[in-house]
This record gives sequence, C-alpha cells and structure tokens, in this order.
Amino acid sequence: MKPWLILVVVLASVAGCSAQASEPPAQPSVGETPAPPTMLGQDIPRGRPFEGTGPNYLTGGISITQMYTDNAELTNSNPVDDLSYEFLPHLALVHSAPRLTYDLDAMAGFVVNRTLSDRNRATQTGTADLSYKMTQFTALRLSDSFMNTTGLWSGLNSGTDTSGGGIGAVQQPNSSILTYEQFRSNTALTELSAQLSANSFVGVRGTHSYTWFPNGASSPVAGTLYDGQVYSAEAFYNRHFTARNWGGITIRAQRFDLENSVGRTDTGSLLFLYGVNLRPNASLSLFAGPELSVTAVPQGIPLPPTPLSRRLWSPATGAVFSWQGHTTSTWASFNRQINSSGGLSSAVTLTSVGGDVLRQFGRNFAFGPGFVYSESVPITGAQAIRTYSGLVQFTYYVGRNYQINGGYARDEQRPVGTNNNASADRVWISFSLDFIRPLGR
Repeated sequence: MKPWLILVVVLASVAGCSAQASEPPAQPSVGETPAPPTMLGQDIPRGRPFEGTGPNYLTGGISITQMYTDNAELTNSNPVDDLSYEFLPHLALVHSAPRLTYDLDAMAGFVVNRTLSDRNRATQTGTADLSYKMTQFTALRLSDSFMNTTGLWSGLNSGTDTSGGGIGAVQQPNSSILTYEQFRSNTALTELSAQLSANSFVGVRGTHSYTWFPNGASSPVAGTLYDGQVYSAEAFYNRHFTARNWGGITIRAQRFDLENSVGRTDTGSLLFLYGVNLRPNASLSLFAGPELSVTAVPQGIPLPPTPLSRRLWSPATGAVFSWQGHTTSTWASFNRQINSSGGLSSAVTLTSVGGDVLRQFGRNFAFGPGFVYSESVPITGAQAIRTYSGLVQFTYYVGRNYQINGGYARDEQRPVGTNNNASADRVWISFSLDFIRPLGR
C-alpha cells in the first residue's frame, strides 16, 4: 500500500467518521475474554495509549530527529561515521464503531546525511488496519504495512505505537538481516472469520509480503542482497475452553520466492496453539507443530559443496508474552520456523528472541531497554548469519503536544563460525510536535 493512498483515505474518511459519530463505540459482552493477539494473527499492542480522546480521533504532527552513527555503512573495516537528520510529518486516523473499526497511519518525510550525501532521499511509511463486521457472526479484517527507508532509520519513527491489530508474530516476515542501505517492504493480510458457537471460531487468512533492495545492493557481512516475496494461506480453528484459556489449530501453506522465482521454497505446516489471559492486561501464547519444506534452486544461485536436502522436516515453535500495565508495559517473544530470506540467497530457518520493557515515571517521563537476537540459517546450506540489536530509549512529554525522544542502540552482524563481524553504535535525539482532535460526540 502506498503511503500517499493512505493519506487520501485518511482525509476522505474524516467526513465519514463524523457521519457515524452518533453510533456508540463497540463494547465487549459481559464476561467476554478475547483471545490473545497471537492466536488471532494480530500484533501485540505497544506504546502509550492516547488518554481522553474517545474511540474516534485524528492525530498528527512532525518530528525532527538527529542521529549520529559511528559505522554508517555497517562494514567490518574502515568504518565511516555520519551525522544525519530526518524530517517526518505524520498523520493517523482512528475510528471505532459496532460494525467498522479502522486505524490508518501515514508518515512521509526525507533524510539528509552530512557525510554520505548519496543517501539523501525521501522516506515513506504507512500502516492500515480495518475490521468490518459483515454479519452478526462474520467479520472481515484487512491489514497492510509499507516502508520505504534505510535500515539506519527503520524502527525509530514517531507515531508508530500500535494498539494491536496488524500482522501477528506467526505471520511476520524475516527482517533480521541488518543493512543500513535503502530498502522497501510491504506486508498485506486479508482474513475472513466466523463464529460457529459461543466458544468456537473458524476462518481463513492470506498474507503477501515483499522486500526490495536496489540493484547491486550488498552487505559487507551477508554479501549480495536478494529481493524476495512470500505468499501464505491459512485455515484456522480457535476454541474458548474456560474463562482464561484458548486453544487452536492452524493449517498453513507458504511459498518463498527469490528474485521473481529464480529460487523457491514451498512449505506446509500444522500448528497447535494455546493462549491464556493471565490477567485482563497480560497474555501468553504458545504454538508448535511440524513443518515440511521443499526447495528448488536453479542454476546461478551459489550453493555450498555439501549436498542440499531439498525435502526437509523441521519443527515450528514459538511463544509470545505481553503485559500492558498502567505504568509498565513489556513484551517478549521466541520464534523458530522457516521464514523469508531477509535478503539472503534462500528461505531460512529463522530463530529469534526479543523483548522490551517500557516504564512510566510520573506523567511525563518514560524509559526502557529492548533487545533482539536472531539467527538466519539458509535452507540451501549457505552461510548462516546472526544479528544482535540492543537499545535503551526515553520519551519526555512536554505537555500534551510536545515530546522529546532519544536513545542509544548497538547493532552487530556476524557470520556463524567466523570473526568477520560488523557492528555500529547509534545515538539519536528527536523533537516532536503533535496534535490530537477527537471526532464526533
């Protein structure tokens, strides 16, 4: 989804949102406990929610960020430091009604670099999540996330806090191969679900994602970076066993294409899921099951001298924990399954562990650390890559409309079994001006 399209939708939807303002906001049934987000194929909520805005509101603003990097090209020798600036206006529209709920976010700006001026460029990021209740027991959900930026700036944008929805941990593509160069990515999801009884739910879900790098793009550690696409189809059944416990089964088929089908891996998996709402604001989800992959690699793709196992059985497993407290929020996840290449020369067995903690001190200050570790092992037997990324960040709210953000991050990328690693340190400070406008009564 192009960000300019999201902007058009946002502006066009304001009138529609006002027209539906007389509808009461959607309220859960008495005693109803929703399934944990991972079981619903959704992302976990993150960030500080807006207070006192009601179910429908428009928010936007602009952020100006300055970042210093001691290895802007993420090389393993002769590092080049750089000072860069990002100017990023952002706009979001949130609407909630009994039948229709949506959350649209768009950011479009530009980056200026003092040393590596060839990296000066426009950047765009957009997300959209929509849920429509077609009948009393049938719902349609659409989600899309688009990014056109450089790896140096990904993940630091203001206005990217999520209230849920989006793409779940089981469905998200591999984004662990660090590159500070330009890239584009898009992930889209369509889901149709139905309630069979008071405690039983079924549905089908399809996702498509792609990752694009400029011609000739490469990483000093990972080598040549390849474009890739992922197609996924799922059928799922979830059941509410007790007040807090959920169980489910998902059947999934995926295709991982490399460079418009010059390389391909097809997978099929059967996943068993369990979710528990530990508290109203805390949940734990687990999934596990067998996964079969079939890989086809034509001429032109470098292969190791060892024989390639084109049919491979492997386990898919993971866990996601989320807690959204009044002053403290945290999440942690573990994931091991076959996933997209992330720029490598084939689909990979991806093992990742990550989490963060955000603590609110008083009304105006929030602080917390975060980390991500991942290992991407190509199915073809090519060089495996490990990545490490850790950060600490803070936010200081100056009244309702101004905030100051800052932090420190360290990234490291290492080929498994070698010392040919590359690392970089980043420090940034950001100033934001935001507005919030409730819509409707």
